[in-house]
Amino acid sequence: MKLFTIHGWSFEPSVWEGTHFESAEHIILPGHGESFFSSSDIVELAREIGEYLPENSALVGWSLGATLAVVMASLYPDKVKELILFAPTVRFSGISQPEVVVKRFLRKLKKDFKRTVKEFRALCSKVNLPLPELDEGKVTELLESFSYFDLSNFARNLSVPAKIFVGEKDSVTGVQGALKLHLLIRSSTLSVFPEEDHLTILRRY
Repeated sequence: MKLFTIHGWSFEPSVWEGTHFESAEHIILPGHGESFFSSSDIVELAREIGEYLPENSALVGWSLGATLAVVMASLYPDKVKELILFAPTVRFSGISQPEVVVKRFLRKLKKDFKRTVKEFRALCSKVNLPLPELDEGKVTELLESFSYFDLSNFARNLSVPAKIFVGEKDSVTGVQGALKLHLLIRSSTLSVFPEEDHLTILRRY
């Protein structure tokens, strides 16, 4: 089985260093460095990446990457055979975060992109990772698409086995978002780790 990872928003594949997935093939999100992909719409990007996947693939997704992994598994059931999802959510705005918080964050992002990205990454974890070269326009559009995207219908259609991992100290997507996804995916398991946050959960597989 061919293993692929998909990182989260404003990060890059360095998040997988020191994890069980360090040697997998790492997919880079549009606007987050040198990516093969260009769409900033969640479904269109899932189709774009899905066309690239070979048969018998396993997807490891973190945060926004987990959303893409679920959509790809729904759209390409003949290709995706397993999902490993870290810090996922059914919907970021309204479930993981109040809508007013999301709207305020997006406004701040457009006014002061670099500072707002740094604030977001500090919220994810105290662990400090290198900041990738970000395309402000593309990265902002991708976050807007993710923030209001409802994963429910894609999750209900899944038959592929899914392992879900979330940290109890995750203040970004949160335990509630992961629990709701677990309840929608029939063949899923959920593991909650008390001491882990949005980023450090990646080391608990």
